[in-house]
Amino acid sequence: MKPMIDLLKTSGTIHLSKKAVLILAFASFLSGGLELTQTQSANARRLEWPAQISQGIPTQELRHRGLSGSISQAVLRDASRRSGIPVGRLRIVQATPRTFSNLCQFNFGEVCTYEYRPIRGWEIVVRGGNQSWTYHVDRTGSRIAIDPNSGGSTVNLPIPARNAVLRDASRRAGLPVNAVQITRVTPRTFGNPCEFNFGKICTKEYNPVEGWEVMVQVGGESWRYHVSRSNYQVVLDPGLGGSSANLPYAVEQVVLQDASRRSGLPVSYLQITQATPKTFGNPCIFNFGEICTREYRPIEGWEVVVQVRRQSWIYHVDRTGSRIALDPNLGFATGGARFFRWRNYSGSHCG
Repeated sequence: MKPMIDLLKTSGTIHLSKKAVLILAFASFLSGGLELTQTQSANARRLEWPAQISQGIPTQELRHRGLSGSISQAVLRDASRRSGIPVGRLRIVQATPRTFSNLCQFNFGEVCTYEYRPIRGWEIVVRGGNQSWTYHVDRTGSRIAIDPNSGGSTVNLPIPARNAVLRDASRRAGLPVNAVQITRVTPRTFGNPCEFNFGKICTKEYNPVEGWEVMVQVGGESWRYHVSRSNYQVVLDPGLGGSSANLPYAVEQVVLQDASRRSGLPVSYLQITQATPKTFGNPCIFNFGEICTREYRPIEGWEVVVQVRRQSWIYHVDRTGSRIALDPNLGFATGGARFFRWRNYSGSHCG
């Protein structure tokens, strides 16, 4: 702050009595001391902030920042429900105002469009014990989303969903239900049905599916499932486990008979060595197309590997066995020619 006495300088000459000079000097000293005190107080508040973070932000501070008590309590109750930790032992350690570009980003979607439909709200971090959870909340508190990659390992899966996962894993592995175990449950918002179904090539369409990602211990393997919240639909990650999936007998016979016809060997000489459930993004992908669009027209089925002499042939087959395609990039016993077949499907091969 500029000394007050400077304000009274005129043409380099000061026209004041000694008494007036002393009064002004004293006032300048007091104002300078007040400024120093204010600066020190502000610095002290900045230094104290990390200590507040470690203990949780005080309720009054949250309200001062515009976060209502109803919103903070809604977030704490949700974290308590997911973790089993009492609300009194949970703390909000961070509350940051945010403008989320669209609902997909608000819901922590991994694949979002560039559509701009802003949602104003907060990003809130809750801590309890050694766990922390990141939330997105709108201004009114009517929308709350949790980051699926934070905390969540202790989330309670609804009993119908839990039973559906365990029964599916038990059936595929040929083990009793009590021999498989759910090891982790994480809430997820899948960007669209293609992502939910583990599609390899998906559009950026935002058609969210709320649910969970569930890890199951099956023998020495970990299998990953996606489960929908609406109807408890269960989908197994085709890239993990599942090699012992039970292929329907009718579908198995369709594959073996096709391999027998192509190879000239009796069915009894052929063996299915692997059958993995898969969701093919569209007919082109199902058909082993090398250049496919991102159109999402899913085909549920299996990827089946057949042992033919010393070769492994890869088939794609739908659930009913009415559609079957053989990988054209495999050589065969009949002169190394390449074969391809698409049955009961009208339209181009790479539709």
